[in-house]
Amino acid sequence: MSSCIARVAFGIPVETPFDYSVPDSYRSCVSPGVRVLVSFAGRKKVGIVVSLAGSSDFPELKPLLAVLDEDPSLPPHALRLAEVFALRFGCSLGEALELFLPGYWRLPRKRLAPAGALPALRIQASRNVRGAVELYFDDRLRKCWPVLLEKIGQTLKSGQRVLVLVPDAGYLDDTLGRLRGYGLDPLVMAGGTQKQEAGRWDDLCRGRRRLAAGFISAALTPVPDLGLIVIVDEESQSYKHDQSPFYHAREAVFLRSRLEGCTVAMVSLAPSAEAWHEASLPNGRMIRFTDSLAPARLMDLGNFKMRRGSVLSLPLRITLEKILQAKGRAVLYIQAARGTASVMQEIKEAFIYARVAGYDSSSAQWPGSADIVVATQSLFRFRSSLVFDFSCVLDIDREFHRLDHRAAHAAFSLIRYLRAMTRTEVLVQTRNAADPTLQLAAADDPLPFYAGELEQRREMGFPPFRHIVALVARSADAQLACDEAKRLYDMLLKDCPAGLVLMEPQPDRSAVLRGKYRWCVVIQGGALKVLMGHVRLVLRTFRGKKDTVVTVNVDP
Repeated sequence: MSSCIARVAFGIPVETPFDYSVPDSYRSCVSPGVRVLVSFAGRKKVGIVVSLAGSSDFPELKPLLAVLDEDPSLPPHALRLAEVFALRFGCSLGEALELFLPGYWRLPRKRLAPAGALPALRIQASRNVRGAVELYFDDRLRKCWPVLLEKIGQTLKSGQRVLVLVPDAGYLDDTLGRLRGYGLDPLVMAGGTQKQEAGRWDDLCRGRRRLAAGFISAALTPVPDLGLIVIVDEESQSYKHDQSPFYHAREAVFLRSRLEGCTVAMVSLAPSAEAWHEASLPNGRMIRFTDSLAPARLMDLGNFKMRRGSVLSLPLRITLEKILQAKGRAVLYIQAARGTASVMQEIKEAFIYARVAGYDSSSAQWPGSADIVVATQSLFRFRSSLVFDFSCVLDIDREFHRLDHRAAHAAFSLIRYLRAMTRTEVLVQTRNAADPTLQLAAADDPLPFYAGELEQRREMGFPPFRHIVALVARSADAQLACDEAKRLYDMLLKDCPAGLVLMEPQPDRSAVLRGKYRWCVVIQGGALKVLMGHVRLVLRTFRGKKDTVVTVNVDP
């Protein structure tokens, strides 16, 4: 092997890899995708070889200390995906590659290749043809499953692999039950120790298992010969990674489809506008499964005199009395930010004979014996098992009028979720009952809502038509966070390419989080390559003062 320089990437926000010399004893076993142990910044660190070279621009190089893999942990198609992923989500190549590995293999541990596993590992994605995107739009998430299970079975019979993604643990049991009921044996990519997680990852990547189900991180598992990725409840916010890199599993899966040629099947009763748009493109299609849903009724709070802070309108009180008399069950939805305590107290005072309970993210279990439950969005983890006689959104305006371009869809999703969980009626309390978008969100036919939502996004330059990048400067010093955001804004404004729109610094949506003050600079543009190219160019020279850290969030 003539190459004697290994270019190594690390999970740090530095774009370019670092050059290391390859000792003669390692030349036969170093190749792109293997993990190596090196000396970095005065300590030993695990990195990933991304390429080999015959020379370096640096005269003196440190040698590799050890090669940790007998066979590459990340095959060529994973390295290629990581490059595209880094550009799409504004992170370094090393940060992307580290995401692709389970935590156990990010540490300096030897990874041996079991006998007979290597041929399966070397099955690479070579189609380079954009795969199909299918949207299974199902009103109750029931009719689509026989069709979907048949598709999964056919993909497995063809010798290809299948990944099934679920947003959180609340959906896992239901999905596993459907797969096993069809005679399939999925590998569950969740739970257990880091070592067990790494073992499952190895089983999947080396071809010993062909079907797996897991959460957001499973979307990045470098499975060989991947034929199908299923995303259950693709609109869920749980698919958005809440730490840097801020990737979205749905968008990462779209990248895999374009690079590896696999099919993406999205399952939803309230598809995101992004999924709807993708399914409308030439390589996409929508499969619609209609079912009866409980009607939704907008009720204008402006028509009733209510004491300040009250949520119990006269129509709601009358309806709850009827439900209680019929020994039915009701759920009252309230935003998590408002909390359930004060609402529960008001309901208890109004219905002293009723069993009233609350349910939110801190609750250990569902209050099964309650007549009226005041719940936050955590109740939707039981969407496949709970049915109520009556539901009410106590204040849709808090959901509908947030400073978020996805607020209208969030309100639409909320109403549809409750309609699917309710027998009689969903009452939606609002002070804007005449709002056309809200009326469309509550209507029986969802198609006009999506047509209007996508048209508004196109006009406003929002995703999926244009991209938004939020750069957040955070610091323990409030003034420093503000000053650094302004300095970053000035650097972005200088030589800003035509077509990009830059907004002045402002406090972030979460202005203070975990003791850090946060200021945000937003930049908007059509071509992501141009947009991210300018952002990367500026960040290469921007050096935050003191403890200031800048994070990049694409399409937040």
